[in-house]
Amino acid sequence: MKIHLTVTLVGPFALDDEGNIIDARNFELKPQIVSDKLAKLDVGELPKELEDLLKDHKKDQFIVQNLNLNRVLSSKGVNAVIDYDDPVIDVFHKGFIDNVQNLGLFKSRKDYIRFLRQTIILLTRERVRQAAEKRDGLIVHAIETIDDLDKTINLFSNRLREFYGMHFPELVDAIENHNTFAKVVSETGNKSNISKKLLVDEFSLPEKKAETLLASRNTSMGSPLLDQDILIIQDQATVIVELFKRRQALEKWMEEAMTAIAPNMCGVVNALLGARLISLAGSLRNLALCPSSKIQILGAEKALYRTIKTGAPPPKHGVIFQDSRLNQAKWWQRGKIARAISGRLSIAARMDFFEAEDKSETLAKEVTEKIAEVLAKYPDPPERPIRRDHRKPKPYLRKGTQNRPKSSSSSNKKR
Repeated sequence: MKIHLTVTLVGPFALDDEGNIIDARNFELKPQIVSDKLAKLDVGELPKELEDLLKDHKKDQFIVQNLNLNRVLSSKGVNAVIDYDDPVIDVFHKGFIDNVQNLGLFKSRKDYIRFLRQTIILLTRERVRQAAEKRDGLIVHAIETIDDLDKTINLFSNRLREFYGMHFPELVDAIENHNTFAKVVSETGNKSNISKKLLVDEFSLPEKKAETLLASRNTSMGSPLLDQDILIIQDQATVIVELFKRRQALEKWMEEAMTAIAPNMCGVVNALLGARLISLAGSLRNLALCPSSKIQILGAEKALYRTIKTGAPPPKHGVIFQDSRLNQAKWWQRGKIARAISGRLSIAARMDFFEAEDKSETLAKEVTEKIAEVLAKYPDPPERPIRRDHRKPKPYLRKGTQNRPKSSSSSNKKR
């Protein structure tokens, strides 16, 4: 027998095909108790009233409208089918207040509305608290913080180079890495304090480059600065060094968090790229609901809109291009490699969201084998097709004759 099942704020109701109530189990009608039961149902724990109803109808098939309820029932071994447009449940909810009054659960309509309001407020608070506990939200904020730190570091570093370039411009040209440059300026300050041991041993500069740099101090185009000016520049460099340390600490924490939250995704791509995909999707749940084709072009929305608007070639990949296996591949191999990575990412995201077992090693092996297959199968670029223009050539017109009106004499001749 097919039973239409719905769980309301009053309790679970079982309906037949005509919308009649077959069975109903009422909650204890106190807002706090009801909100607790429904919040636990959200995370997969069945209320006692619903368990009792299911036990009495073990052999029946249940039709539900709620996706989460269907997932919870299926995980408990209940024969449940989802129907988002079930007309029986829709009609029941439209006349629900009348059904509640007929059952005599509340003295008046006002009492029910008061109970409804209090319960929904408590339930909403609990759901917001549960959402805040999900660590994938922290991942989204962490990756956005890293992006903000990168912008700040680049801005401050460029300003430091201009600042210190007035004193020793040769050092600005010699050291390209912002972190190394900031450390040198922070530790030495004046160019006379820079030593070969510091450059070679601590900052791993080539010995010849360090010698050339030290020799250029005497012939430098920079001007000497006062001690108080040097201190200001050193403080600026120290701030940049601290920002780099904060970024590294945040990135390390995020790698550990990603290993705990999305281990299967970390098996397919590195933790930083996985976190960026979650950030672009909004949450791990949103990413799990994305098809592999959408994951493949996440981050390339502008190129996709340009394709829709102008008919330009569609993008082959989005942010997953940061994967070294993809960006180091030949141009004709990248589309196939992007599809292989995004396909496994789609599977991994769903496994992580539904808390399936850790199969990161298996997924990593599958991706590696698929990429190796693509590289072996397509070692050479494809032949580009010759595009022929079959349009008829436009007739040649002398300059200035395109918009010239026809003379009256020619029109008379035609007559």
